[in-house]
Amino acid sequence: MTKHLILILVALSLALMPLAASAQSLRIGIVDGMDIVSKSSEGKRVQDNIRKKGEDLGRPFAQKRQDLGRQVEDFQKQASVMKEDARRKKAEELEGKMREFERQAADADRQLAQFQEKELAPLLQKLEGAVKAVAQEEKLTLVLDKRNAGLLYMEPGLDVTEKVRAKFGR
Repeated sequence: MTKHLILILVALSLALMPLAASAQSLRIGIVDGMDIVSKSSEGKRVQDNIRKKGEDLGRPFAQKRQDLGRQVEDFQKQASVMKEDARRKKAEELEGKMREFERQAADADRQLAQFQEKELAPLLQKLEGAVKAVAQEEKLTLVLDKRNAGLLYMEPGLDVTEKVRAKFGR
């Protein structure tokens, strides 16, 4: 029994030695991609375009929201003196208007998300190229994004954000 245990331990240690050796050569870089993109001139231009598009899409909703709010308020004031049938009909009409308003708002949100994705795609592609270039220059095995990796701690020397920023451009 002891012989079998020793053989298993020796086999396991031989099998795990290459993993231990490769772990020593593992080089990791950390980059703050959103910081690079958002502070670049291209990123600022894209953010401005997205903000303007959001304002354009949202502008008609401000007036509609006010009108709908006023109609609901008027209905609430008049509901107590309305006949049951008229009150039910008006309530259904207002509910329909509210559903339509919410549908249009959701559609505008979807349009804005698609616009944002389209605008950011070239920047993210450029960022990916810059990260790849720095990773190859620095001989990094793995590069993690500081904000999206669930990173709780890192040695400051692992941060390659400024090198990637230089490749990306300001």
